[in-house]
Amino acid sequence: MENIIVAFENENNRKRICDMLEASGITVRVSCKSGGEAIRAVRKMSGGIVICGFKLAEMTAADLAYDLGSQAMILAIAPPQQLELCGNDNVFKLPTPFSRGDLVSTIRMLVQMQEKHYKSAPPRRTEKEISDISRAKELLMSKSGMTEQEAHRFIQRRSMDTGAKAAETARLIIETYS
Repeated sequence: MENIIVAFENENNRKRICDMLEASGITVRVSCKSGGEAIRAVRKMSGGIVICGFKLAEMTAADLAYDLGSQAMILAIAPPQQLELCGNDNVFKLPTPFSRGDLVSTIRMLVQMQEKHYKSAPPRRTEKEISDISRAKELLMSKSGMTEQEAHRFIQRRSMDTGAKAAETARLIIETYS
């Protein structure tokens, strides 16, 4: 199932894109007006495709792509001169003006790319595993004076050295410091 998220600050643009997609049989799961709302929606749905303008209330499409990393694909729709400013390679671009056919074919291509990616992607961590890793990083930072990045690398390195999953290594760190 496609997790399509439409994020435009302007309500008319948001509604127009949603209507185009819905008329073509593509279901929009969430419609939002800010990058923060889009990020929360992607994380809640564990991925998706975000269709947005170049600029949202608090961030650009490139910022949104950076914040979401590989969790979502970003399709920025804007005039060509604005899209040129979007230097993030993870942002797909659709210049205005565009037809409904252009939009629909681009979305279908992104859905296919996403499905291919998820078939080959390693299994995702559970919320418990993510929580354990975060807790272990916090303990390393407070007890050992590491930065967040150093704590992350420490867990990665220890996991690779022992052949254990990062979550298992995190649980051992929690047991050690608790």
